[in-house]
Amino acid sequence: MPGSVVAAVLLLAAMTPGFAFHQAYRRFSAKGSRTSVTEVVELFSVGALATCLGALVSALLAEWIPYLVSLKDVATAPADAAERPWSWVVSGILTMTLSMAASIWAGRYVGKRSPQRRGERLREGTVTSWVLTEHDADGRWPFLAVELSDGRLVEGYLRHVSHDEDPARRDIVLQRPVLWTGPGDIPRTLSSARMVVVPGSLIRVIHLRYPHTEPPSPST
Repeated sequence: MPGSVVAAVLLLAAMTPGFAFHQAYRRFSAKGSRTSVTEVVELFSVGALATCLGALVSALLAEWIPYLVSLKDVATAPADAAERPWSWVVSGILTMTLSMAASIWAGRYVGKRSPQRRGERLREGTVTSWVLTEHDADGRWPFLAVELSDGRLVEGYLRHVSHDEDPARRDIVLQRPVLWTGPGDIPRTLSSARMVVVPGSLIRVIHLRYPHTEPPSPST
């Protein structure tokens, strides 16, 4: 029984970096084409690779920091662990820290280079989120023109999009430059607003185009 508990703890520790990789990746990329099987395989493979990398770096550091556990110490694991248990604890914590850092960095690196990367955080959702957040072949972001049910037209770059299954609750947030047209003969006017929330219940049609200018950064 104790051996099974130790094995379960080690397995969980090895999977944790893989979970951190997925969380970092999903902050920048919408889930859609990746199956559950693929994610499970990545969970184990990334976790195992990151843990091995962390353990290797920790062992290399032990050549200069005697308090850490080196490869020679691993060869005599039972005796050495009984003689200086805190060294093993510190080395284990360092290994996990390094593996988590490597997994988070890898997740962010892969997520930022995903074709659906948009700059804001995304979650798995609808076809709308994929279309609105995908850039074109030249890397340009879409500029949206949203027709509302009251006859007005609002334009701007996408900032956020809701992923609710109900289209009436699928709100979007546009960021400047925000322009309004209508209703009726009211001309196209530039708004001073930094962002505007468009309720999904008011949206009739969304038009997309890809201008050569870049959208403003979220900090501006």
